[in-house]
Amino acid sequence: MSTQAAVLLALLLVGHFLGDFTPLATARMQEAKANGGPMRVIAAHAAVHAVLTGLAIALVAGLEPSALWLAVGLQFLTHWGLDAFRARLGVRVPVFADPSKNVYWTALGLDQLAHGLVLLIITMLVL
Repeated sequence: MSTQAAVLLALLLVGHFLGDFTPLATARMQEAKANGGPMRVIAAHAAVHAVLTGLAIALVAGLEPSALWLAVGLQFLTHWGLDAFRARLGVRVPVFADPSKNVYWTALGLDQLAHGLVLLIITMLVL
């Protein structure tokens, strides 16, 4: 892995942290993810991640607008899809929404792993 790729991946991971675990993930976004919707609020959360991804890529790689939009779009769609799936799963199978259960933490870990793998794929596509 090149230094540029390592820096980009690190920035994407920092952006992911900022988008999920700081005030950038508003109470309303957290509620929507916990309650299975509304989907437009989960989409707004995914848009925050897409913007952070675009900023990281622009800082490290620049890129022509079409390539940048492709990476940002991929981040938006996958983040929305993963979070919407997990939100709906928690509504349909309540044990997945109960932090006192081990399966909740396994699902959260798989969710975070999937997001991280998407960021790795974006890094590979961009560089």
